[in-house]
Formats: sequence, structure tokens, C-alpha cells
Amino acid sequence: MSKPNRTILSASLAAAFFVPPAWAADEIQSVVVTAQSRKQLVQDVPMTMAVLTNKDIDAVGAKDLADLNGYIPGLSVDATEPTQPSFGIRGVQAADFGIATDSPVGIYVDGVYTGKTGGALMNFIDVQRIEVVKGPQGTLFGRNSAAGAIAITANEPGKELDAAGHLKLGRFGRANADVMLNLPISDTLAARVVAVRSGSEGWVENTTTGKKSGGDKDWATRITLRKDFDAAKVIFGWEHENMEQYGRPAFGVLKDPRLPLNGYLGVYDASYTANFVDPFTAKLENDQPGSEGRLFDGATLRIEAPLAGMTFNSTSAYRRFDTHNLTDNDGSARPTLRLTTQDAKQARSFQQEFKLSGKNEKLDWIAGLSFYNNNEHQDAGAYVSTGTLDTLSQFAGGQPNFAMLFGGLGAAGLPGISSSTMFNWDETHYSDVHTRSSSIYADTIWHLSPQTNVTAGLRYTRDHKEMRWFVPGRVSPQLDSFLNTYGPLAGLNAAAFPSNVIFATAAQLAATPVSRGKDWTDFSPRLVLDHKLDKDTLLFTSLARGYQAGGFNIFTPPNPASSTSTGKDPSFEPEKMTNFEAGVKMGLPQYRATINASLFAYKFKNLQDVQLYSVGTLPTYNVVASDQKAHGLDLDARIRLSPRVTLFGGMEYIDQTYTRYQRLDASGKVTLDLGGQPVGTPRLTAMGGINVNWEAFEGRSSINFQGTHASALRCNSDTAALSCLSTAKLKTGTATSKFDLRLAWDSPSSRYGVALLVNNVFDQRYIQSLGGQTEQYGAPYAYITPPRSVAVEFRASL
Repeated sequence: MSKPNRTILSASLAAAFFVPPAWAADEIQSVVVTAQSRKQLVQDVPMTMAVLTNKDIDAVGAKDLADLNGYIPGLSVDATEPTQPSFGIRGVQAADFGIATDSPVGIYVDGVYTGKTGGALMNFIDVQRIEVVKGPQGTLFGRNSAAGAIAITANEPGKELDAAGHLKLGRFGRANADVMLNLPISDTLAARVVAVRSGSEGWVENTTTGKKSGGDKDWATRITLRKDFDAAKVIFGWEHENMEQYGRPAFGVLKDPRLPLNGYLGVYDASYTANFVDPFTAKLENDQPGSEGRLFDGATLRIEAPLAGMTFNSTSAYRRFDTHNLTDNDGSARPTLRLTTQDAKQARSFQQEFKLSGKNEKLDWIAGLSFYNNNEHQDAGAYVSTGTLDTLSQFAGGQPNFAMLFGGLGAAGLPGISSSTMFNWDETHYSDVHTRSSSIYADTIWHLSPQTNVTAGLRYTRDHKEMRWFVPGRVSPQLDSFLNTYGPLAGLNAAAFPSNVIFATAAQLAATPVSRGKDWTDFSPRLVLDHKLDKDTLLFTSLARGYQAGGFNIFTPPNPASSTSTGKDPSFEPEKMTNFEAGVKMGLPQYRATINASLFAYKFKNLQDVQLYSVGTLPTYNVVASDQKAHGLDLDARIRLSPRVTLFGGMEYIDQTYTRYQRLDASGKVTLDLGGQPVGTPRLTAMGGINVNWEAFEGRSSINFQGTHASALRCNSDTAALSCLSTAKLKTGTATSKFDLRLAWDSPSSRYGVALLVNNVFDQRYIQSLGGQTEQYGAPYAYITPPRSVAVEFRASL
């Protein structure tokens, strides 16, 4: 850069602090939200919540909720596999692998529940704002928000002609683009069309296949029509998404070919973990690159109209998605450890909600009816080799039966066969679930005085689920053909080997589908008291309960001859969370600042967590219900030091422990009890940042620099071995931090601009998890966070 240009830039930056312009009229940002099913300023809502606008989303360059992970303290998003995401609020985060469970965090887009497995993590499409509501929201949002809710609101068609587009190009072949056209067709009819495409090649090469891994590729579109009738409006929207990408990279940390058979004794002691290699320097060696995809379609019809002095709202929605997730689950290219898994789902759902609302000087009320119908099918496949089965046999103290058989036949003179010969062995577990849910609810704000309100709400819900299991025998035609042809030389044939090994606990269902059904009912109340000390200070306290329907354990089906399996009912009971909260929302006009704080305490009963553990030969996903309790503090603040400089930040402190957690083996014996131990949630999560803007080059420049931090995991006796590991070569469970930067310039009219985005500025990288389906046999693998990415974004609008 030449000296004159450096002088101009220095002067521009100095002006940001020393020559500020006059204060704008809106010195403190005001955001309208609908968390209470009413339009309110966020500072007037008596609950703990965080709101992200489209500007906040752009500042991070986020394409979905996973990219916002950490920027709302207390909200956790794990999207290692986007068709199997998990969401947590205040430490309540359960894996959502099977169709028999739901997430305790409800995801809603324009009032429609989309938080079911595979359909929750969608591309942001023309988003207006995101509201994250902490604590149980059973009264207002319903059965799928026992721990909290995330409500995403998209832009509606407007009456002005408008168009906009973004193009983002960056490291690892990143190429994102989106376009929006808002078209007024007449005075009362408008359309809005949005298309989004995102993709990258991936940040690591799989040395076994020669292909890149860790990338993404999807595209989506939404078409929305709005028709106005005097005081009424009708909005119809159709949304489509198609995602197709390679599976997530799994880094094996055990490179010694003598291990694990010659070193693993059932525990991860120091002598064994000393053989682990650093996954950040190790090669990625996955013999199966995998594939992950989703095909989604959704249609929504919303009607809002006045009715006899009240307001009537109707929301009708249909959703369908098909997903598949084929992944390497051994983290290596060893033929004798090969394990590939397949998770394929199909879901079809219909939702209908009718709502009436009204208000006068004393009351502000809403009442509604809600109906939900969902059908899902899941294929869970495990694909191994006879070499893998020999390895599993040796882990259990047995012999490498197939290798011994093939070696003996080879020694007897059979050509082309030896102890190293391996055949494929595939098993698939099929299941279906039909869910019906209906509820009636009411919520009323009673204005006791101009300063004091009491809010009371209640929802009654009835749920019905029917589950169907079907586990046919293994599929291994080449092996069967070989055994039936040459096995008699050794006195064997295909029938001499078991039908199933991976899904051995369900072997009795080989040719007999079995079904079970169950009903649950619930009352979810909430009571809130809020009082305004003055026009800028709101005090509130609340007591609320959330509810999540029960379900069925997908991989431990009942015996066809009875309603039980190993003496246990295959169903599990509903989740229920009771939460107490007290907080303050404070505006400080003299300092141009806002401060929000709340104390909370909750008890959670029967959290439906899907855990990977063994009830047979190989670990499978099974539902483990636990009771938990926690207390903590939420805090966020924003201050405008000048019209050009804004500071913002937030934090959550939480102390979360199990009050009941027991894991059982196939016989029903307790093998693990974690009562009284920490759940694992970090005590502290925090975020903070600064935004600076100034005039430059006849336009406006800005810098947004922000970061997140989480303290170390609080491990218990179950997770300490790998989740809190510390060796000379790798560490897990440590404190984590991440910083992002956006440097932008916008034209004087703001019609076009350019921005530089740097995610993970300091290239801080961590092991996300260490374990997996071969963890039980001494061969864990790691998922690691991606490296720093840099991109340039161009935008233009009418």
C-alpha cells in the first residue's frame, strides 16, 4: 500500500473514535419478537431469550444453526453429521439418532415444528430473525420444547419491488450464492422467491480413497405468496432443499498394527493411551468415504384474519424428507476392523394449528388447538467383513473362526483361499413409527396495574405412538455360496453360522415383525410475574414445566411372544422438566446500554438420551433415560460507546449433575451408575465482540470481531477415560475458544458491498469427540474441528 493510501486509511480509522457523527435516534436497538405468540419488544418479554437478526447471521457468515454454535451462551449445536444433528439448551442435549425419540429442543420455522431428526438443520433462507428461548416452553410451543425452543422467522413478501444477491468464494473451494426477488404482483398480492446454494470441497484428503472430506454441498429454494384482504392476510410458502456430500472424516488414533488386540485389556490406562497418535498430524484413512444427503420438501399455509373483535390464526403445514448417512465407523483402513454404518430415514408429517387471540385494558390472551401427525421409517445398517467378526470374537476371548476355517481349507489344497480371505457380512434393522399428537392450550397476561402483570398458561397434550420392528437375517451371498460349496470339506455349511451378530439381541425377530403402541397425556403449566420498576427496568420471575412424549427403544425390540424383552418394557416414559427463573431486563439510556440477567434452577426427569453402548456383540444406539438437575446464571449486555463503536457479550454459568443414571446390560444388570456425578456440560460458556464502523472511500466500512469460549468439560466416571484424556500427543475435554472476523465496505447507498470473512481467525483446533463404535474394543477414533477458513463475499441489491 502506498504512503498516501496508508494515511487515508489511518485517518478513517481514527475518525471512528475521535470524530464521531451525531447520535442516531435509535440509540438502543429495539427488536420485535413473538416468543409469547404476541408481537413484543424483546426487552418487554419476561423470559430469558436471545435474538439474532440477519445482521448477526451475516457477521459470522453462518449458513445454518451449526455455524452459530457458541454465539448464544447455553445453546449447543452438534452438526458433525447434518442428518443427525443434536441441539442443547442449558446442558440438556440428547442425541437424536433414532426415529423413536425427539430432541428436547424444538426447532420452529415460521411457527412450524421442524425439529425431528434429519429435518432440523436446514439452510438459512432469507431469515429475518432467530429467537432462542431458554427453559421449558411446553405451554406456548408444545410437546417438543421441554428444554427450550428455537424459532426462526423468514421474511414475508413485501409491497415494494426488491432484489438482492450474495456471492461468497473462499478457502477449500468454498462457493456460496443466494438470490432473492420480491415481486409485487398487484396492490394486494406479492411474491418472494429465494434460492440458496452452498458448497465446499472439504478441508482434508482421505489418503485411502484420494478424495476430499469435511466439505458440504446443498442447495435450497423457497417461494412465498402473500395475499392481503383488508385486515386479513393469507401466506403460502413452498420450500425445497437437496443436500448431498461425503460423510464426516473419522481420524483413527491407533496406528500401531499390533494393537488393539495385543494391548487393550478393557480399560484405557496410561500404558495404552500412550500409543495414541495426534489426529491433527495423522493421515485420514477411511476405507469408506461415505455419503450423507437429505431431500426435503415443505408446504405451509398461514391465515390471519379479524374475527368478532378477536384475531384468528391458522397454520397448516406438510413436511417430507428422505435422508441417508453412510459412514466409516472404524476410523481406519484395516480390513479386520472394517465397520460401515448406514442410517436412512423417510418422514412424512402434517401439522395444523388454530389460534384465537384478543386483548383489552386488563387482559391479553391467546387460545389454540394443535394437531400433529407423523410417519417415519428407518433403515439402520451395519456392514462388516468376516475379518471384523474374527476380531470381535478375539476381543471376547474367542478364536478367529473364519480365518481358521479359510486357512484350513487353503492348506487342504483349495485354490485362492487363505487365512487372510474375507467376505462381506451385512445386517439391517428396519423400524417404523407413527406419531399422533393433539393439544389445547391457553395463555393470558393479566395487567394488575400499569407496571405489574401476571401471566398464566396451560396446555393439555395427548400423544400416541406405534412402533414396528423388523430384523431379518444377515445378507452375505458370497460367503453363503462359498460355505455351501466348500464348507462340507470341513463339516460346515452356511447354516452353521449365526443369522445375526451385530444385531444379535434382535435375532429372534429374523422373520417376525413385531409392533407396540402406547399413549401419554400431560398438563404443561406456566406462571409468570413481571413488574416494571421504571420504563427501562423489568423484573420477572417464572415457574414453568415442559413435556416430551415417551417412546420406544429402537434397538432392543420386544419378543414377539410377549410385551417384554429381557424382562423390560420396550417403551420409556415421557420427559418432564420443571424450571424456576428470576431475572431482570434493564435499559440504561444514559449509557446507551442494555443488561439482562437471570438466575435459573431446574429438575429434568427421564431425559431420553441415545447412547452408544453394547447390549450384544457390537455397540449400538440405545435410549438411556436419566434424571438431572442444574442451577445457573444467564447474562448478556450491549453498550454503544459511540455511534461508531458497539461492545456486546454474554455468558452462562451452569452446575449440572445427574440425580439418576443407570446403564443396563442385556440381562438387565446395572453396569454403570452415575447418580450425583456431573453430566459433562462446561461450567461456563461465553461470547463477546466489538463492532466498529467509519466512513471510507465514499462509503461505510466496518469491522466486526467476536469470539466464543467454553470452559473444560466436567467428566464423570463413564466419560473420563477418553473425553478428558491428557497425553503427550493429544488432549480432550479442554477449554475451547474461537474467533471470527468480518471486515466490510458498503457503498453510500448500501446497494452493494464487499466483505472479507475469516472464521477461526487464530486457527484454534480441538478434538470434538474421541470414541465411536469401536471404542469398546480399544480402537477409538476422533472428530476434530476444521481449520481456519477465509472467504470474500460480494453483495448487491436494488
